[in-house]
Amino acid sequence: MFGEVSIEAFQGQTTRHELFGKSWKTQNPRAVVCIIHGFGEHIGRYDHVISEYTTSNISCYGIDLPGHGRSNGKKGTVQSLQDYILAVDFIYEKAVLENKDLPVFLYGHSMGGGIVLRYLLLTSLPPAGAIITSPWLSLVKKPNAFELVLGRMLLSFGFNKNQTANLDPNSLSRDESVGKNYLKDPLVHNTASICLYFAMNDNGVYLLDRSFDFRTQILLAHGTEDTITDFKASKTLAKRHHDQITFKEWKDLKHETHNETNSYEVLNYYKNWILDKS
Repeated sequence: MFGEVSIEAFQGQTTRHELFGKSWKTQNPRAVVCIIHGFGEHIGRYDHVISEYTTSNISCYGIDLPGHGRSNGKKGTVQSLQDYILAVDFIYEKAVLENKDLPVFLYGHSMGGGIVLRYLLLTSLPPAGAIITSPWLSLVKKPNAFELVLGRMLLSFGFNKNQTANLDPNSLSRDESVGKNYLKDPLVHNTASICLYFAMNDNGVYLLDRSFDFRTQILLAHGTEDTITDFKASKTLAKRHHDQITFKEWKDLKHETHNETNSYEVLNYYKNWILDKS
């Protein structure tokens, strides 16, 4: 126990992966949030987010996605988007089963945001709501045409090699310590397989290409100075689904809005949205 929060680490199993997960349960919870992290990181980078939620009696669940953090699998490697969908399904179902009388929300950041958006279209039990921050719908810096064609060809012959993602830690936040800590974190990696890239790229194209019924309310937030995932793509998705998506524009913020210099304001906004829907 830490204060009034019970913390438990556990293992999960999907078709191809063993997952590392944790839960943070408050004594008198008002809601539950499942956190799905972004590319190259892990659930441990959300400790301050979880602390903010649990102080307001919001219990939290989280996992390390396949090929990330303490979950197994070659770093940055998946066979298909389904590997990620199954991981989200595991943690979401666990949270629902253990909190049958409480509203359960999904919170996905960056790559996790793109995955959660797709999951909303697939699950038979929609969550009480979803917070999506800086989702991978479209990247700001994309591979050139030759690289895309070559990548597709390699996949067609069964090659799924890993490449360095060249993510600039300074692009995460205006707070310089965020990038420095990111570089020093032993559980962070910066490699992506060809299949990971095309799984997420094709998912973004799919989500932006048509209209959907997400079957729940969504808060979609994005910083205007994000140089990793495309702010305009988020705005386009929100405009098309304005009846289900509330768009929050964070002026001057970079990719990780929850790690920005005004993170208290940001996290308070997300937390209050959850409590208002509970």
